[in-house]
This record gives sequence, structure tokens and C-alpha cells, in this order.
Amino acid sequence: RLFPGESRAMSSQLVLPLPAAPAAKPPSIPSTATTTTLPTAADGTTTISSLGQDQLLEIFLRLPSLPALVRAALTCRSWLDAIRSSRSFRSLFRALHLAPLIGIFLQIEGGTAPSFAPVRRSDPVVTAALRRGDFFLTSLPAGCWSIMDCRDGYILLSNMVSVAVVNPMTWAVDIIPMPEHAMEGTSSWFHLLSSEENPWSFRVVCVCAHVSRVRAAVFSSETEDWVIHPWTEIDGVIYLNDSGFTLVGGSFYRPLYGKGRVIRINTATMDVSSLYLPSQAKEGVPKVGGDTEDGKLCMVYATEDFLLLVWIRSGDGDGVESWVLQEIICLRAEMDQITTTPWQWEGQVEVVQVRFGCVYLCMTSITAAGTAQLVLLPFIGDHGD
Repeated sequence: RLFPGESRAMSSQLVLPLPAAPAAKPPSIPSTATTTTLPTAADGTTTISSLGQDQLLEIFLRLPSLPALVRAALTCRSWLDAIRSSRSFRSLFRALHLAPLIGIFLQIEGGTAPSFAPVRRSDPVVTAALRRGDFFLTSLPAGCWSIMDCRDGYILLSNMVSVAVVNPMTWAVDIIPMPEHAMEGTSSWFHLLSSEENPWSFRVVCVCAHVSRVRAAVFSSETEDWVIHPWTEIDGVIYLNDSGFTLVGGSFYRPLYGKGRVIRINTATMDVSSLYLPSQAKEGVPKVGGDTEDGKLCMVYATEDFLLLVWIRSGDGDGVESWVLQEIICLRAEMDQITTTPWQWEGQVEVVQVRFGCVYLCMTSITAAGTAQLVLLPFIGDHGD
């Protein structure tokens, strides 16, 4: 785990993000009440019914999980109204109570659909979700499907002619024809955008590249149609079929291999621009973009000698942004500390994805029996977690 100013991430093959470390004291919710004086019962005592909306929301913010909040909201009408009427409370609660990791989707070579590997957890809420949800994607139509993105409880998959948006918890499946007229002769990648206020609404973004041009096509579940945006010229040949973009702070980012720059796409306007990578970063090494725990853009890459470098994009007092080398971590030493048996690491460490301050790595190891294993895991830093 990399702390504020560093990074924490999740592979697009993961269903839900890891839980955040509990805050010592949740931040306060913007007040909506006109008075803070508590009413009292007829005998002069203060009861739970005497609490105002601000006090209720401060208490609800300290509940351990979303299921606990739902149970509290269904206790009585006044509690439900308090939660419904405060958008700032709901946003803050989501930020402080990230959903737990419940499993990993694995793309098996030659398979028709991704396989699901559930994570063993003692949490009864996670156990119930695994038992009731369609995480083995049995509701998908027959065909060869590949995962393109996984976000906010939705899974985005594609085949040669369409994309599918699946909600495993509700067993809902939306099959969307590809925007063939926008994709013709291009390399492309699909991404998913969800709505905080309307969990049933989503957008599918198809980023297309042709030689040195980039544009986006956007499908909205509300209009059930694609909107094609104009081309933007980006210096250098662009090829997107090998990997996708990372969503950070309202924009998609993707490093251009060997170009020293990053493509940036604003998710509100779909405008395309670019920014330069750190000039001191090693050339010829694949870099992966992501976000830190406090929402800053970061670039992470691993070297051949098993070093992990973390660069953070931050601004100075005048608002001028620049790259800062935040951390250099020796992966070999870290892995030796958290494994009980000696491992022999072979080949190049691959950074799979960076999300919410966690780095997911893929590497090959040789056991004492001589068998090679592919490992996908979140990197755990030396901060006591």
C-alpha cells in the first residue's frame, strides 16, 4: 500500500476495490440544518428521536459498511429521509467505505468467457454476494468474450461485434452493438463510466486511434445511442490494442510507449490532449498510470533489477504541475519479507494496474519443485500494512 502522495491500484480484472484503511476521524459533513439545538421529550430528556439531521449523519458516517447504512436507513422514515436528502453525505460515505474485494476475473487462453476466482473471506456480506451474484457470467450470450474494464460493480466485455455491460449482483446484461463506422480501420479500446447519483446509468467509451489521430465514441444507457466525437491529431503513431486507459480525476490517461508523453481524454467533453512524462524516467520501459489515495495522477514502472518507481503529478503554490519522484522501492526485498518460502523471481516484473494507491504486479517465480507460477497481487509497501 502506498500512502498519500504515492499510489494504490486495482487490475481491471478485479470486481471491486480493496477497502481503505479506516480513518481516525471522518471529516464533517456540510451542515444542512438551521439550528443545532436538540429537541427534548416531554419529560425533558434527550432521546435518539431528538437528534437533528446533522447529528444523525455524523453518526451514520461511522457505520462500518454500506449494508449497515442500508439497515439504518430502513429503521424509520426520518432516518431514510436524512440519508436521501444529503448528496454530500452519500459521496463522503462512499469515499470512506470502499467496497471489499470479492474476487478476480481471469482471462483463460482459449476460453469463451473469463473465469472467476473468488477471494476467501469471513465477511458474511461478501459471502452472500458471492452466493447470489452471477459472477460466473452465466447470463452472457454464447460467444468468446474478453474483459475490457471493471468498475463500480459493472463488468465491460467485448467480442468481435458487440460489447456487454454486466451487473453480476442484479444479473442484468446490456448488449450494445459496436460503433463500426467509427472503428473502421482503427485500433480501439473500451472503457466504462458509471454515475454516482444514478447507479443504473452508465456510459461506454470507445477510444479509437488511426495512425496519429485519436477520437472517442460514447454510448449512453439513457439515450441508447452512440455519439462520435471528432479526430484529434497526436504526434506519433498510436496503437491501442495492447492496453487501455486509466481513469483519474475525470480524465482518461494512457502513456505512449517510447514517445515520452501521455494521452489525456476529458470524460466530460471527450477532448483529447497530451502531457509529457517525467524527463528523468527511464526510456523504453512500459509505464502504467493510476491514482493515489488522495486522487493524484501517478506513473509507475518496474525496472529489470526489480525496482518499483512511483512518480506523482502535483502542483506548486502557483498551480504549475510537474512530476515528482515520490518513491523507489526494492521489490525483491519486499517480497522476501512477506513470503514464508524462498522465491526465485524470473524475468521482468509487470505493473498490471494502479488504482486507489495500490499497485498490482504480475511476475514469474520458480518454486523449489521447479514449477513456474504467474502471480497477480497487490504490492504491499513498508508502512506497516
